[in-house]
Amino acid sequence: MVQTELIKPMRLSRIITVDKNKCVNCHQCIAACSTKYANNGFGDTVEVNDNLCIGCGECIKACSHEARIPVDDFEAAMIAIQNKEKVIALVAPAIATNFPQKYLNINGWLKTIGVSALFDVSFGAELTIKSYLNHITSNKPKTVISQPCPAIVTYIEVYKPELLPFLAPADSPMMHTIKMIREFYPKYNDHKIIIVSPCLAKKREFEEVGAGDYNVTMNSLENYIEQQNVDLKKYPEVGFDNDSAERAVLFSTPGGLLSTAERDFRPIRNVTRKIEGPHTIYPYLDSLYEQIELGRAPLLIDCLNCEKGCNGGTGTTKKDSAVDELEFHINERRKHQQERYKTDNEAVESITSLQTIISKYWKKGLYDRDYINRSELFTTSIKIPSEQQFDSIYKEMHKYSEKDIINCSSCGYNSCEMMATAIHNNLNKPENCHFYMSHINQEKAEELNQHNLKLHEQKMELIEQSENLLLSIEKIRNFTK
Repeated sequence: MVQTELIKPMRLSRIITVDKNKCVNCHQCIAACSTKYANNGFGDTVEVNDNLCIGCGECIKACSHEARIPVDDFEAAMIAIQNKEKVIALVAPAIATNFPQKYLNINGWLKTIGVSALFDVSFGAELTIKSYLNHITSNKPKTVISQPCPAIVTYIEVYKPELLPFLAPADSPMMHTIKMIREFYPKYNDHKIIIVSPCLAKKREFEEVGAGDYNVTMNSLENYIEQQNVDLKKYPEVGFDNDSAERAVLFSTPGGLLSTAERDFRPIRNVTRKIEGPHTIYPYLDSLYEQIELGRAPLLIDCLNCEKGCNGGTGTTKKDSAVDELEFHINERRKHQQERYKTDNEAVESITSLQTIISKYWKKGLYDRDYINRSELFTTSIKIPSEQQFDSIYKEMHKYSEKDIINCSSCGYNSCEMMATAIHNNLNKPENCHFYMSHINQEKAEELNQHNLKLHEQKMELIEQSENLLLSIEKIRNFTK
């Protein structure tokens, strides 16, 4: 299913914009970026290259000047509703922690303003687990990299295409839900789809798979509700129009995928690695192919970009909340759902009954997913300097020996080599190097000292000339007497 051949890549959609009036060129965005070269720091403001940006959102959190602006489809979705277009909404599991005790009221409000039906993506997560386990048992893969996170998918497509064959060949919970609706709820086939999402990067997934119309982040939704003074408690609690999930409501929490898979296949925990957070997952992926080849990699990698999972995702209202607070509300929902299905005591009969409901909406091949090798976006944009070119750039940066390669990271990059590579690709300039500016300042200080020394010498010469002149005048006076 994976398109491993190199194809001409489509342009990636914009996830983040820059307010040039607020950007102070501090390079905090570059320091936070997992891919570095997605940022252009050559000018007075730092711009974003959409084709190299994975949409992780770390730069938004890092920018204390509010110059990085997230992009979603909230306004377009509201226009569609106001124009009385037929729309349905899919709601991600993170809704339970972003709108605690009110997420069913959100459903009531959405139906009031014109949304025809609401579907819980958590049930799509139940289908996802079935697809994963079917792949594992049927195809016996070496490793399966979970792919609910579109930032991770983009990272692999652009920067690590050798890992494409190991990405789970099945849709994300969101896409499982969309395809389920198209297949089993045909009366909504002429409806556009609004996704109530915790993630900015989800838009990329919609475009690649060709399903989903509006990515509406929970952050935009909350901002609108506050601005319009919408009192959610005045709207009824409305359930979802699809069957409810059981413990897959945990999917927005780190390890939620693993916990759900373990219900149906207990040994899975012993062969799974749970890993998340941009400072951890991308270095891990950078070395993963080698570990797979050596036979050291786990069977399943349950991974997410955001350290707090989708509960604290880039499009949420709770990015700064404590992890315990976020997961408390999700776990409360999980307990409720397990009680509902009578699976809280792991009764075999109850779990079998749940699996029967899930199987009703699962069809072999329906939820298959392939991927695009987008590595050309990187290889055609970023050229690695030759050894001779590195030497030339280092000299331009006033780095003449190994001791000058100080890797201070003040430029935003992790090393002088990365900064030199950025300069080589016109993504930065020596003036943004601390060592370079220190050298320039030292040179200017020396020039100033030399200038001051010359001034002092000239002053002393003038004084000496003045004294000599006074002596001459005194001699003339004495002579005329």
